[in-house]
Amino acid sequence: MSFFEKTSTADLMENLREELTCFICLDYFTNPVTTECGHNFCLVCLLKSWEEHNTPLSCPECWRTLETPHFQPNERLGRLAGIGKQLRRQVLQSEGELRRMLATVKLLSDDEKSVKAFSTQDHGGNRVYLSSEAGEHHKEKLQETLNLLRKKKKETQVILNHEKERVILCTDVRGTLERSEPLLLQCPEATITRLSLCRITGMREMLRKFSTDISLDPATANAYLVLSEDLRSVRHGGIQQQLPDNPERFDQSATVLGAQTFTCGRHYWEVDVGNKTEWEVGICKDSLSRKGNLPKPPGALFSLIGLKIGDDYSLWISSPLKGQHVREPVHKVGVFLDYESGHIAFYNVTEESLIYSFPPTSFQEALRPIFSPCLPNEGTNTGPLTICSLNSLA
Repeated sequence: MSFFEKTSTADLMENLREELTCFICLDYFTNPVTTECGHNFCLVCLLKSWEEHNTPLSCPECWRTLETPHFQPNERLGRLAGIGKQLRRQVLQSEGELRRMLATVKLLSDDEKSVKAFSTQDHGGNRVYLSSEAGEHHKEKLQETLNLLRKKKKETQVILNHEKERVILCTDVRGTLERSEPLLLQCPEATITRLSLCRITGMREMLRKFSTDISLDPATANAYLVLSEDLRSVRHGGIQQQLPDNPERFDQSATVLGAQTFTCGRHYWEVDVGNKTEWEVGICKDSLSRKGNLPKPPGALFSLIGLKIGDDYSLWISSPLKGQHVREPVHKVGVFLDYESGHIAFYNVTEESLIYSFPPTSFQEALRPIFSPCLPNEGTNTGPLTICSLNSLA
């Protein structure tokens, strides 16, 4: 006999509720996502938890260290959570209605007995029948009341049978649970801070004065990445290429560096991210580790991450990690570096607005552009990142 066959309907519903409940907010999953380690969390709960704990990122359940906020939407689990929430609500309503119906049936039965007793009364051992005209009138009224009570009792029984069927239907969820048990045995986490998003009049005209021609460095590209012939575009190819595992190449992260290094001056370039659901662009130290998937040390990476889960879109700054939900996706990002003043900023080119400006930092070594088209996400994130040509800045 399986676990589900031995469990009552009430216990089964409670087990279902527990499996579909967020570990952080203790409520049913909302927009659940699955981390690299296979655990599930509410999107908002997970992001909030990461923001509150800063770096290094880790899974709230198993505490496995995660390099960047990469996770996949779990739409099936979200639908199951919605079904479980609705099912629990219906069961609670049915239980309440059943209690009220049973109380009504008992009351109707008691009333029927009272009416019959009232039609013939016993006084001092002698049974007296209502025989006068008034008695006949009352008797007719009592009979009508009795008939009405019987009708109500039948209607109530029909409703009771219907409600019992609804409760019985709840047990059908055991089949769904048995099929989905591996999926349900997982957990959750939560959201965010404020970025600037300030509109700047004449922003592009000002920044284009520092336009720098940027290209990609093939020697640093992860073996899954495909670069364009002009080395200005990169996408995830989905297939690992046979490339030499040189020290410069990223072996775990879907990342490639720009060919240019900066040790002075002001520089600006733009990246077209299109309609991708996940991407990362920015600046990093030339000494950034290319091997493994360990968290980046403070001051080694200054990046902007775009993330779209369902209809929810957010922008993230790393590091330390912080972010914000935004109404519309960003399609083109401007990156600005002033080496001497220690200034790095990101701009929304389309809206001509500042997204975020890092606090001033003293740079002590060479810096390089960094790009990641991220994982294909089952075909929803296959588009490229493209470095805009200088002419597109006009």
